[in-house]
Formats: sequence, C-alpha cells, structure tokens
Amino acid sequence: MKKFDLKKILLIVIPIILFAFLALYIQAGYSIRFENWVYAEAVEHMNAFLTNIIRIITHLGDPIIVTSITILLVIIPKTRKKVGYPMAAAVIVSEALNLILKEIFARERPNILQLVNETTYSFPSGHAMINTTVYTMLGIFAIKYIRSKKIKISVIIMCIIMPLIISFSRVYLGVHYAGDVLGGMLLGFAVTVFIYALLKKEEKLLQAKNIS
Repeated sequence: MKKFDLKKILLIVIPIILFAFLALYIQAGYSIRFENWVYAEAVEHMNAFLTNIIRIITHLGDPIIVTSITILLVIIPKTRKKVGYPMAAAVIVSEALNLILKEIFARERPNILQLVNETTYSFPSGHAMINTTVYTMLGIFAIKYIRSKKIKISVIIMCIIMPLIISFSRVYLGVHYAGDVLGGMLLGFAVTVFIYALLKKEEKLLQAKNIS
C-alpha cells in the first residue's frame, strides 16, 4: 500500500472512530456536564452586540450559502472538475448522512435559551458537518492548486477558522451542545476526504484507460 493511500485511510478512519466513541459517550449521558460547562463559558460575556455578530456568523453557514458556494464552483470552468464536482458530491453525501444520523440518535436540542429557531434533532450538528465539508474541500483545493504562497496560506487559515466559528455560534445560540458540533466536524472532515480520494481515484483510472 502506498504511503499516501495510508494517509488518506487514516484521515478517514480516525475521525470516524472518534465520532463513534463520542456518540457512545453522549448516548451514555457522560458528556452533559462538560457540554454545560462549554455553554456557560461560551455565553459568559453574552450581550446584544455580540449576539448580533454571532447570528451573522451562523447564517454564513446556512444551506443557502453552502449551496451558492457549491454552485459557483461548479459553474466556473476552472474550478468545475478540480473542486466543484467533488464539493457538490461531498455536500450531498454529508447532508444525507447528517439527516439519517439525526434520526438514528434523535438527540433533543438543548433545553436552554435558544436564540434562533431549529426544529430538527441535535446530533450531529448539520451546520458544523456541512461547513466542515465545504471548507475542508476548499482547503484541499488551496493546497493542491493555488501557487501563490501568501494566497494559499490565507485560504487555508480561512478554511480552518470558518467551520470553527460557525460551530461555536451554534453553541452560543443555544441550539447545539458542544458534542453535537464536534461530532459534525469529525464526520464532515471524514466524508470530504473520502469523496475527494474516491473521485481522484476514478479520475486516474479513466486517464489510465484512455492512455491504454
């Protein structure tokens, strides 16, 4: 097995294993004390101005934004095959998997002050999962295809920060536990690496077939 194949496998398997342990931990009720502490820390300095900023941040991770980014990358010829199609596939898989897992775990939303309205189950967080998917794919794109070092570093930093602050916003707004967003981020990352690796493998097989 080639070294880079092993790396990809580990980048997929390790987050899934961590998600499984986290899910068991949550289902057993062991996480709630830690999650309540995280929420208390998150809202310690809550005020109207900060809440408005956090609302804006959380809306940056809404489905309409994610869909718009994905469609834009598919429409632009230069990004269509490299990142647009992989992004679209990863977002669709992440969204479908998230909906299925929410129904399986059926975790209720936190029974606290909820500053935005949500009606689905809580675990794993859809915002955290889908946005981790989007920004992980953009990060892969930056690493592989952006030549300018400054631009590459800037994009990578953005791709790290955005899912983190969007995930934090869900806890601050009272619609998710910390475990929900952590689980969403783990799965979002794993799904993206899997989809990207799968599509790149298919692309190489097609190239080899055309050459032969």
